[in-house]
Amino acid sequence: MRLFIYYFLFFLILFPLIVLPQSQSDYLVHNISVGDSFHSLKLKYGVSKRKLIKWNPELKKCKFLSDCPHIKKILILKSKKNQFENIYIEDTTFIDSTYIENLDIKDGSIENVNDLLDTLFIDVNLNEDTINFNPRDSIVNIAILLPFLSNTKDSIISSKKETSPSHFLKQSRISLEFYSGLLFSFYEFLSDSTLSINLNIFDTHQSIDSIKNIIINNNLDSMDIIFGPLYQKKFDYLSRKIDNPNAFLISPLQNNSIETKYEENCKVYYFESNSSNKVSNMSKYIYDTYINNNSFLDTVFVFLKKDDEKQKKIINNYLKEWDNNIIYHEIEKSTISEQMTDEEINKVTDIVFIPSDDPVFVSDIISRLHALKDSSLTIFCTDNITEFNLIPHKELFELNVHFLSEHEPFYENENYINSFYNYFSINPQSKYVTQGYKCGNYFLNLFLENINSSSEENILGTYFKFYLQKNNFFRNEAFKLWRYNEYEIKEVIQFNESQ
Repeated sequence: MRLFIYYFLFFLILFPLIVLPQSQSDYLVHNISVGDSFHSLKLKYGVSKRKLIKWNPELKKCKFLSDCPHIKKILILKSKKNQFENIYIEDTTFIDSTYIENLDIKDGSIENVNDLLDTLFIDVNLNEDTINFNPRDSIVNIAILLPFLSNTKDSIISSKKETSPSHFLKQSRISLEFYSGLLFSFYEFLSDSTLSINLNIFDTHQSIDSIKNIIINNNLDSMDIIFGPLYQKKFDYLSRKIDNPNAFLISPLQNNSIETKYEENCKVYYFESNSSNKVSNMSKYIYDTYINNNSFLDTVFVFLKKDDEKQKKIINNYLKEWDNNIIYHEIEKSTISEQMTDEEINKVTDIVFIPSDDPVFVSDIISRLHALKDSSLTIFCTDNITEFNLIPHKELFELNVHFLSEHEPFYENENYINSFYNYFSINPQSKYVTQGYKCGNYFLNLFLENINSSSEENILGTYFKFYLQKNNFFRNEAFKLWRYNEYEIKEVIQFNESQ
């Protein structure tokens, strides 16, 4: 628990100005000789081509080292500098973990971690802290820009008060939870890697001005991986300021449709999938399966909430050629029973598509269809159907309910929970903690080329396969088709193999 509180609240108060090694003395000079190549330098010094280009920008135009005979010397960062060092400004207030009292473990999420504290004391006498890892062969420079909102309080807590979740704003809790998941992924990676991480944490304060100051006072172009900012406008602003085509800039939690056109000054990734992409893929599947590849015509009944023109447009893009067989029911009442008679509901046959994420709206439609229909229907929903507890599993099975999702339903992640508990002494119940862990795990491996973004990976039951979108950013679309069986939800292998 002490280690957890130390990491977890340490960076809430301290948003460090971490100085990367950039002086000439931090590098050794390699004189290029005949026979040298990027591969031979990697074997000799344990550094990748990407690192060499970062330290020696003049190598950017050299596909092979022999292509640039005019380059006689290059700089290589000394391996003895491969340690994790944070140096902070003198007037920063620090948490001294040695003052944390013995704590009772309670069941709860990271959001409720403050309930676990009897007393937390602040030590204002420290002005520097260093966290050391074992020397490694190479460094990955990582920046995290999240709205911790540390400026909302002068101090977290006095020595005579207890903390509670109300002490933290929603953005702070989300940021801290996501950050703790990232930390755990780094810890696991470092425990089995010849690598060190130079970690830079910044509080964006939910402000463009704060991001401007971060950019002015820090060399973000030297970063390999940047997580955040969390919100769209701030993320887009930062994306225009980074000038490192090899850097990964990651939007960790945005799942909305993106209109921004990104340049090639960095590699932009949206970690969360987009629900509109799932609706598009489901519409395409319905067309390919029930229209294009069959000699008979079924009818597709699409249930939409009133004025949901966006969903209708997406579906029409794929099913417009079959327009005579598509029947739209645009429901403006709170339930379909208020708008459709039993006779009208009984006319619903063949294929039903409900692209809404509204639990009341979807649950009402499915319950009414189950009450009045036999089991000849096939229903397609969004993956949120697994979270709608109002609908019995039996009904979903009898109505042959399908959905697309990158998540394996009801995945058991017991090993992850136990490992996280052993490290932080608390259960990772929050979805943002898990997202942080997956995000850190995936992009560390991607950056180090342990995996390929075009290949499919599975982390804690979530599939990842990133596709380049028309606006020049990458997004996960590793969707699987799932179907409710009598006692479980099973993958539709035929669909997934065709993808």
